[in-house]
Amino acid sequence: MRLNRLLLKILAIFAGSLVFTGCGSLPAVSTDVTYCCQSGFERIHNYRVEFEDMPEFLKPMLRDEIATVLGAKGLEYTEGDAHAVVQMTFVNRTLSADESARDEAWETIAPGGGVRFIAEVKLEMTDSVTGERLWAGTMGRVHNVYEGSYMHDAPARTAMRDAFRKIFADYPDSRLDPQ
Repeated sequence: MRLNRLLLKILAIFAGSLVFTGCGSLPAVSTDVTYCCQSGFERIHNYRVEFEDMPEFLKPMLRDEIATVLGAKGLEYTEGDAHAVVQMTFVNRTLSADESARDEAWETIAPGGGVRFIAEVKLEMTDSVTGERLWAGTMGRVHNVYEGSYMHDAPARTAMRDAFRKIFADYPDSRLDPQ
């Protein structure tokens, strides 16, 4: 029981320390747009971000990087009342040794121990007045974490920003006049 708690604590530390970074040989953050193209974008000019089950250290990075990407689309981040809400939910799934050692989308885990897990952020943008879903997607990455691993802040931010750019690539630019 005590060993399980210790293992869970270690896993949480490792999961938190490497959610979006790691060895340069690993692939970039994978992304998927799961819902798009709801009408009504013309009334959305600002948004706020809400988090669910998100490690505290990731919140400012995710908020900053989505603000950069959505700011380029003409949307303004706010902490107060907003036209839209972006909900980000953290999902962490440890991969067992029985699961495939190679997945076509990911690198093979190196021998010698460590923890292998998938860290994913699910996001959904909704109209704050109507509750209608405007946009939704996911970003995630498989991580191989070993004792002594730590997070590299700058590469993590770059990976997050690139993932947000992919997710919101087709989001309409609110600065353009819809004629």
